[in-house]
Amino acid sequence: MAARNPFRPTFGVSPTVLAGRDSLLQSFRLGLAEGPGSPFRALLISGSRGMGKTVLLNEFEDATASQGWITLRAYPDASMVDALINSAIPTALQQLDGPQSKRMLSSVSIPGIATVTAIADPYKKDPTPTLIYRLRELGSMLQKRGSGILITLDELQSAQVDQLHVLATAVQDLLRDDFDIALVAAGLPEGIDRLLQHEGTTFIRRAERILLSPVEHADSVHMFIDTTAEGGKQMSMEAAELAATISNGYPYSMQLTGSLAWAQSNLNNTELIAAREVEAVRTEVIRRMGMQVHEPSLHQVPDGELTILYAIAQLSQDGEMVSTGDIANLMNVKPNALSMQRKQLLRRGLIQVPKYGYLNFTLPYMREHLLSNAHHRPIT
Repeated sequence: MAARNPFRPTFGVSPTVLAGRDSLLQSFRLGLAEGPGSPFRALLISGSRGMGKTVLLNEFEDATASQGWITLRAYPDASMVDALINSAIPTALQQLDGPQSKRMLSSVSIPGIATVTAIADPYKKDPTPTLIYRLRELGSMLQKRGSGILITLDELQSAQVDQLHVLATAVQDLLRDDFDIALVAAGLPEGIDRLLQHEGTTFIRRAERILLSPVEHADSVHMFIDTTAEGGKQMSMEAAELAATISNGYPYSMQLTGSLAWAQSNLNNTELIAAREVEAVRTEVIRRMGMQVHEPSLHQVPDGELTILYAIAQLSQDGEMVSTGDIANLMNVKPNALSMQRKQLLRRGLIQVPKYGYLNFTLPYMREHLLSNAHHRPIT
C-alpha cells in the first residue's frame, strides 16, 4: 500500500508540520498564562489569501484546549451573535455540566393524584439572554475550574458591523471584570481595514495586530524534510532547498509544492524525493497558484487597479520591483494619478512597497499569472 501524502494544500487545513509560526504561538501561550490583562488576549491576524491565517487560528485553539479552555467559533454572518447565545454557549454549558444535569427534575406529589413532574431547563432562566449574560455564565463556571473562553472569528472582513460591535462589547465587558477570555480574529488586510473604520469596532481596532509574513527559507527547508519523513519517505537537502525556493515561503505554496513533489515521486516509483521530482512540478505549482490563489484574489478588482497590476507584470523582470515612474510612463499618466488605485491595491494585499517609489507583487507568481496567455492584457 502506497504511503499517504502528508502535505495538505487545502485552505484552512492544518499542515502536518507547521513552519515559521513558533514565536507567535509562544507569545499566545504566554498571553494565556499572563492573565486577563495581557494584550495578547485580543488578537487581529491579517494576511493575504493562503498565508496561513485559518491554520494559525487552529493552532491557537489547540493551545487553549491544552490548558482546559473552551473555544467558541463565531461565524461572520447576520446570525453570529444569536448563534453564540442560543447554540454555542448553551452547548458548552451542557458539556461542562455533564449529561445528567442538562435538565433539572423537580417532583410534586399530591395525595390521591398521580405524581406531577416538572422539568426545568436551567439555561432558559432568562427569557431574553444577552451575549454578555451567556458569556458570564460560562466564564463563571470555567473560572471555578481555572480555565477560560477563547472566541475565534475567521473571515473577519465578512462580519457585519452591528454583530461585531455586540461581540466586542461583550468580550470587553468580561475583560474589565477579570474573566479569562480571549478573542482572536483573522481576515484579509483590505476588508479588515475597511471594517475597522466604523465606530462600532473600536475595541477590535485596539487589538494586537499580527500581519503574517512569508516563512523564513531555513524554516521552509526543515518543513519539507520533516513533513516528508512524517509520511514515510525522504527528501534530499537539495530537493528541500529547491522546494523552499519555488514556494517563496508562502504557506499554501509550500504545501502545494510538497504535495506535487510527493505525487511525482509516486509516479517515478521512488521513496526518495530528489531535486528532479521538485523541478518537474514547478510549472504545475505556478498554474495551480493562478487558479486557486490569484483568480480569487483578483475577483472584483476594478479595471483601473488591474491596469496597474498588468503594468507591473510587464515591467518586472524575474519578480524585481518596479518604479512608480515607470508604471506611470507605461500607462501614459502622471505618477500622482496612480495614488488612489495604489492605495487600494495595498489595502487588498496585492502589492507592497519594498522601498520608496517602488512597487512589487505580494503574492508569488502573480506576474506569471497575469502574463499568461489567458489573462494577458497589454498596456497601451
